[in-house]
Amino acid sequence: MGTSAQQKSDGLQVRDLLFFDNLALYYVFENTPPRVLGRAFNCTDGRLSGSLLGLMNPKQRETVHAFMIMENDDNESKNADAIQALTIIARDLLDRGFIRKQGLHYYGTPGTESLQSLS
Repeated sequence: MGTSAQQKSDGLQVRDLLFFDNLALYYVFENTPPRVLGRAFNCTDGRLSGSLLGLMNPKQRETVHAFMIMENDDNESKNADAIQALTIIARDLLDRGFIRKQGLHYYGTPGTESLQSLS
């Protein structure tokens, strides 16, 4: 997997997630498996991890923390896959209208909090 594939999903890069508001990040968090979050937290920008952790309840934080410990193996390929998964999920939510882009920033679309329609 090349460097551009590691951090891009159709032009969306992991650093773009720093410009997601809380609702947009909530959608990404709710659609990302805890194991993937755990691995991504080990290798991504601490600001992004902190923002996502701020959206979690104590049980969710405990679960993700456990996966961070389990997935802390410095496997660069798996780390890149986890980062790419975040951008793929974010791109899918953007394409489906759950997130909208306005300038440099991304906003969750209010009224779509029920993610059951994603299933």
